[in-house]
This record gives sequence, C-alpha cells and structure tokens, in this order.
Amino acid sequence: MHSVLFRIGQFPVYAYGFFLGVAFLVGIYYASRRAPGYGVSPDSVVEVSVLCIFGAIFGSRLVFVLLNWDIYRDNLIHIFLIREGGLTFYGGIFGAIFLAIPYIIHKKYSLPALFDICTPAIALGYSIARIGCFLNGCCYGRVCSYTSFPLGVHFPALEGWRYPTQLYSAGYSLLILYFLLKLEKKKVFRGELFFDYLWMYGIARFLIEYLRDEPFSVWGVMTAAQFACLLIIIIALILREILRKHATQRSQERS
Repeated sequence: MHSVLFRIGQFPVYAYGFFLGVAFLVGIYYASRRAPGYGVSPDSVVEVSVLCIFGAIFGSRLVFVLLNWDIYRDNLIHIFLIREGGLTFYGGIFGAIFLAIPYIIHKKYSLPALFDICTPAIALGYSIARIGCFLNGCCYGRVCSYTSFPLGVHFPALEGWRYPTQLYSAGYSLLILYFLLKLEKKKVFRGELFFDYLWMYGIARFLIEYLRDEPFSVWGVMTAAQFACLLIIIIALILREILRKHATQRSQERS
C-alpha cells in the first residue's frame, strides 16, 4: 500500500489523512451547492459543516479508541494520531450531530432541511475517505482464496490475499448516493433522506462485515459493528415510518 502519499520536506502526508481532508472539502462543496434548492444559504451550510468536522473527528475517534482500548491504554499518545487511521463512522455521525445541533438551534436554521442537504454529501465524502483507507492498508478484509482483483489484494505485512473491503465500501457508498438522489424526489417530510441513509448504510455495512477481518465478538455470530448496524437500521426505519405517517396526516388535514 501507499500509506505515505508524499512528503513536504521532512513532513509525511498520509493517504488516510489526505483523503479524509478531501472528503470533507468535497462534501462541504457539494452540500453548499445543494443548499439553495432548500432555501438555505450556502454560507449557513459551510458554518454548520465546519462544526460537524470537529464533532465527527472527536466522536469517531472516541468510539474507536473505546472499542480498541487494549491497543491504546499503553500508547496514549497514539490516540491523537488520527492521520494514521482509526475512526468509526457512526461515532462520527453522532459526534457531528451532537456538536452542531446547539449551534443550529441558536442560529434558528432548519435542522430537517440541513439533514436533507448534507446527507448525499456524507455518502459522497464517505466513498472518498475509503480510498484513503485502502491506500493506508487499514480496514482490510479477511483472507480469501482468490488472487484476482477485485476479489483478492495482497496487503504488505499481512498474510494471504484479502478482500479489498475498503473499495467495496467506497462502491456501495456511491450506490447509496445514487438511491438517495432518487428517493429525494419522493420524500414525504424534510429530513427523510437522513433516515434513508442510515438504514441503507446499515444494511450495506452489516453485509460487508462478513468480509472484513473483524472478530465475531457478539454472541459469536456477529461483529460489534454488525450489532450496531442492526440497532441503527431498526431505529431509523421506525422513526422514518412514524414521521412519514405524521407528515401524511398533516398533509391530509390541510387538504
């Protein structure tokens, strides 16, 4: 792999950090371009996005460290070396929301509208960030019996040929983006795209976990990420259905 893309003098620029930065910038640009369609100023999206970046990094790193405390308890300084990898997606999502919501309320922005604006941008940014994972050599898959790409890739310092699950993740995130833009035309209430993203991502991540090199630590039949995915899928679908019914009833009452 190419964990170090290039160097600026003696300073190494890591592939993971570089593509994570590109993902944030592309995501913010895409969301700001979508904002006028929802009657929201692009500047408002940029403001909220900057807060979301800090919340996402903190939340995703915190959850990752807690889940891998055995690695970090004797190497506390490595907790802060995020450029080398080690972030959890759900932790990032909820960290971003937790930090941004007070600001959104204070500024009296529309939270549902921002959800619809930013959700496709999250899917696009996620696909870019996973390319950084692939080049960094993290988040790799289990050993497979096939050596031809896309089924098998040899990662340095690892035995055998592995499923390139980072690239699979980038691919399914682009598919989710495609379906989100299709569903956007049929949504019943503002903010619906966010719930659609959660359940679609949850299903895709649940399936791909069978190929990732992660232990089945929950009852011996699923990974910790799969367990989290099940919870998120169920909660997202229930809330989506409740809000759709509520929005439909309000629409009928008005007519």
